[in-house]
Amino acid sequence: MQKLNYRNIRSEMKQENWHQGYLFYGEEKYLINQLIDMIISKFIPAEMQDIDLIRIKIDSMITSQDLLRIKQELQTPAFLSERKVIIVENSHLFSTAEKGKNEEQKKNIADFEEILSLLNPYCCLVFIEEGIDARKKSLLNNLEKNDLILVEIQKEEFNVLLQWIQAQAQKSNLKITKEAAEALIDRCESSMTEIRQEMYKVILYVQNAEKSGIDLNMINFVCRPDINGNIFQLTEAIARGRAKEALRLLNILLMNKEPLPLIRFMFNRHIKQLICAKELQNERDLIKQAKIHPYAAKKLMQQINSLKMSDLEFLYHQCFLSDWQVKKGLMEDRLSFETLLIKSSLTFANRS
Repeated sequence: MQKLNYRNIRSEMKQENWHQGYLFYGEEKYLINQLIDMIISKFIPAEMQDIDLIRIKIDSMITSQDLLRIKQELQTPAFLSERKVIIVENSHLFSTAEKGKNEEQKKNIADFEEILSLLNPYCCLVFIEEGIDARKKSLLNNLEKNDLILVEIQKEEFNVLLQWIQAQAQKSNLKITKEAAEALIDRCESSMTEIRQEMYKVILYVQNAEKSGIDLNMINFVCRPDINGNIFQLTEAIARGRAKEALRLLNILLMNKEPLPLIRFMFNRHIKQLICAKELQNERDLIKQAKIHPYAAKKLMQQINSLKMSDLEFLYHQCFLSDWQVKKGLMEDRLSFETLLIKSSLTFANRS
């Protein structure tokens, strides 16, 4: 089962090596959209997109009516384009079935596999999925046999994103400091879609302010709130036994309309990353083994200096208890998380 990445498939497209279908999946939607645009611009003139470009968006699971439409579109040639392009989003054919929907998915897959034989050089069938279940080997191998290629598009590496951000700034005749670019990657969780949106805002601000470059202060002033930075500060407040400060930082996140489940997830993840950093005791190993980008790794290594492994294990246990209380309905989500912050802060305060 062949699986390509962004660079493989982009190289193929530039060399005019096209397939009858593609299954795109992964985290980086910006790059997926770029590849989709390349397919559309190759096969369909702009004036024919209303006719020869077919988009089918699935709400939950693909239905027999959706499959019938795909079949009919494959059997109908393009009107005045080189190929008809059929884009199906979130079919859930290739992922694990939701609870109670196994039989429905099996039937849909069987019907879809019959449709695969209809793939032809005059159509391009494109699937966009969140992810795939690699255990569905028979289905995935059947895709390849019919020239429908798997393409996994994950987030770009940190250094690639740095170069990309610098290139975005240079297009507007601006410079951006490395510190500012690293901070932008961190607060956007390496998402190119979000980085591009934030770069657009900050470039607009800099041009209107008649500045010559972008620094960290401008990123902090113009761009989205730094939730990662706030999580670092939240952990620092707990470690210093400052419950009031921890609650203040939580309120700032909530006032910025950050969802509490996201705050909880990121705090739990941060504690796990600190444990990894404490165990490894080396920034390079942390980057390589824990897949943490350099900017965050540097901050983690600084923060573990004030924390013992027993402190981190205590915090990890408190996170587990807080999650358990919410899932069992023993405590409301916000109250449970506030209790975690207060209890942990008081514990650290009594130790000092």
